[in-house]
Amino acid sequence: MISIASCPRAAAKSQLQACMRPSGSYILGLKASPAFTVKTWHGIGGSQRWESTSAVRVNHNVKVNPPVSTLPAPLVLQDREPNEKFISYAFKQGKGYLNFYKSGLKSVYYNFRDTQSILNRLDLRGNAASIASAAQDKILTRSDYHFIRRSARDVAKLPLFALVFLVFGEFTPFVVVFMSGVVPYPCRIPKQVLNERRGLEERRAMSFRGLTEGPPPAQALANEGLDAMNLNQVLHVARSLGLYSKIWPEGLLASPPLLDWVVKRRIRQRLEYLELDDSLIARDGGVVPMEAEEVTMALVERGVDTLGTGDAQQKDSLKHWLRATTRARSPILQLLLTRQSVWPAKDTN
Repeated sequence: MISIASCPRAAAKSQLQACMRPSGSYILGLKASPAFTVKTWHGIGGSQRWESTSAVRVNHNVKVNPPVSTLPAPLVLQDREPNEKFISYAFKQGKGYLNFYKSGLKSVYYNFRDTQSILNRLDLRGNAASIASAAQDKILTRSDYHFIRRSARDVAKLPLFALVFLVFGEFTPFVVVFMSGVVPYPCRIPKQVLNERRGLEERRAMSFRGLTEGPPPAQALANEGLDAMNLNQVLHVARSLGLYSKIWPEGLLASPPLLDWVVKRRIRQRLEYLELDDSLIARDGGVVPMEAEEVTMALVERGVDTLGTGDAQQKDSLKHWLRATTRARSPILQLLLTRQSVWPAKDTN
């Protein structure tokens, strides 16, 4: 976590002021919570609804939970009144979606502005390697790291999404539901998130059924990595993590150039990210204080099914993953090639 005295260009008082967001919240682990009404979405794998919490969101642990502005805003849609004409109802629905996208785009803009301020203040370059190094060196907390990482990812998608939004306006949901890859995360509607996770889990289940061999020995995976795995196992890991679109012909991806330059490169990048994130979760508070959606997102990134599971079960799954990679020192590739039921280090402590 960044201490007030650790920033090279400001004294303690000016640093605290510089880290304050316009909404009245603080970033860089100093206070982190936007001052607006926040509603929690209960909808992945079950009924879909938003529950209002309070006018000010209080993170139980600001080191481990990124700002809520990196997540989709509440989507408020009005019910159809009795005898209401369809055109009038459709107009209200369109207005609700329009407000949702405007809120999401504002979040992307303010997140970008704030993260650039962080990078400039700490003399950090904006590339992934420098951000990861700063997190490893305890200059950034997990919250800060994900704030910067998610903002950069969202900004990269902004030009194409903004074009779609300008052309289609309130009809954007009917277009982007088929192209989630171009939508910044704060602009993704609940149905879009749900469909994406359901599709990934169905693809993962089919891929597991196609695994005819058990994983290589843990020591071989630790020493040789992807080189210890056969082609089917490599493609399974990529499918399970959603690292390439299912419209890509696998015969083409299996060719040596694309297998090395696309598939294996993306897997190695994810492995490096997961190793770092595992260490940041353990260092900055553990699984217990993590917000429910943050736990869900962490499991999705690790190729673990989440649909139809509750918050407590998901936290247990993430704890199990961390025990396996830290206490049992199991290679992450071993966990990705097996279901959770056979992971090592299963305990209740």
